[in-house]
Amino acid sequence: MPERFSQGLEEAFRERLSRLAPKDPLVLAVSGGGDSVALAHLTRRAGREAVVAHLDHALRPDSGEDLAFVRALAERLGFPFRAERVEVGRVAEKRGENLEAVAREIRYAFLHRVAKEVGARAILTAHTLDDQAETVVLKLLQGTARGLGIREREGLVVRPLLPFRREELRAFLRELKEVWREDPSNRDLALDRNYLRLAVFPLLEARFPRAKEALARFAGVREEEEDHLEREAGARLLPDPRFFVPAFRAAPLLRAPAVLRRRALRRVLEALDLRPEGRLIALLEEALGGRAATLPGGHLARRKGGTLFLIPPDPKLPLPPGFRRPEPGDYLERPFGRKRLRDFLAEKGVPKELKGLWPVRAEGKRVLEVLGLFPPPEEEGFMALALGEARAAFQEGEVPVGAVLVVGEEVHADHNRVEATQDPTAHAEMLLLRRVGRRARGGRLYVTLEPCRMCHHALQEAGVEVVYGAENLKEGALTRFGHGEGLRGGLLEGECAKLLKDFFARLREGCRSG
Repeated sequence: MPERFSQGLEEAFRERLSRLAPKDPLVLAVSGGGDSVALAHLTRRAGREAVVAHLDHALRPDSGEDLAFVRALAERLGFPFRAERVEVGRVAEKRGENLEAVAREIRYAFLHRVAKEVGARAILTAHTLDDQAETVVLKLLQGTARGLGIREREGLVVRPLLPFRREELRAFLRELKEVWREDPSNRDLALDRNYLRLAVFPLLEARFPRAKEALARFAGVREEEEDHLEREAGARLLPDPRFFVPAFRAAPLLRAPAVLRRRALRRVLEALDLRPEGRLIALLEEALGGRAATLPGGHLARRKGGTLFLIPPDPKLPLPPGFRRPEPGDYLERPFGRKRLRDFLAEKGVPKELKGLWPVRAEGKRVLEVLGLFPPPEEEGFMALALGEARAAFQEGEVPVGAVLVVGEEVHADHNRVEATQDPTAHAEMLLLRRVGRRARGGRLYVTLEPCRMCHHALQEAGVEVVYGAENLKEGALTRFGHGEGLRGGLLEGECAKLLKDFFARLREGCRSG
């Protein structure tokens, strides 16, 4: 290999590393194979500070020799060394799980522990362009829905060798007169990746010499698309903060395109430490449709009203001093008389599995407070005021949407006036923003219906937080279009939705009678 090629490789690596991991120290995942040994040398020649980390998977009798080799390499390069031995095969057998998946999980857990210990800014792994091409083909053949290729960065993990071919790195090591370890299992054609590497790709490259580069480019394009789709899917996940268990507003998920809904539901499964398999995503979609489903591990997916709940098998709701669990006969004093606690909880969307667990503070059977479930009384008061405005709009023949804008001690209220003014922008939110002007920044708006895109954009520009009652299934900024930053939904949802339903029922009746 000409010397200038080696220099070009080092310069390209140095530039890429400075972009992906600009700060030291780094953790280098070094197995002893050619790719990871090249990574260690390139990092040292780039003048970076790093710790070499090696996990002995104990899968071969001579695996201890790999550890000794990597230790000696780290010492020659002047890098601190960390190592750990785990009998991965035994762990996988005990769990009844795939060996490769368990090995990966244990390896990355070890690397993250080392990174935390040394205060590392990044973990470098030695995945190459060849690995990228093999991964793309494997995932296509497996029908994997998410993440077609290897990402160049995932959290702390950085893969600076992705643009480089495996043979380039070995030529670099040969020029340095450096050696590396070869894992005999890499010749086992019973393993899918080895079969692709040793049997399939030689045939492909004989016909398509740049096949691996083309597959790597394809993976890069897909990664950009993945990032966009993940952001769009994440926007559909609106947590419902009223509840102690994982809960999300259902309408944004139901109204999302199927591809985004499934991506969002994969996130839900991953947050529960479940593999996002197609059958589990289908169960969550059934739960959104109203059919409760139990997930592996015992979580119950249930939709109640406008909320999708993920109820743990043994919910542990906090019980602070002075609070107790609900008891038979508990009631609340309401302005219109007594109401059974269980009926009150049902009105507020609490699923039956949680009704008997929710912490309450009571005097005898009279409940004084329901912990954390509901917004502060002033929030319900502001939304009740907005409902009053919506009822006024109803009487005036306007779509019944009312809003209250709270800025410090100031409280401003209004309702839709589109018909009265013949102005299609005269929504309650826009009227309040025009009235308050720049003073609205930092305020909070309570509105009976989720804002449309026009109002949501204006409220964002004005720096106003939004709490809404019912979802706007036709024009909602979040529910219909997936732009929901700064929104919180579900406050007095039932009352807000009923008013709209009654209005449109009256409108339809008028059309029929006319």
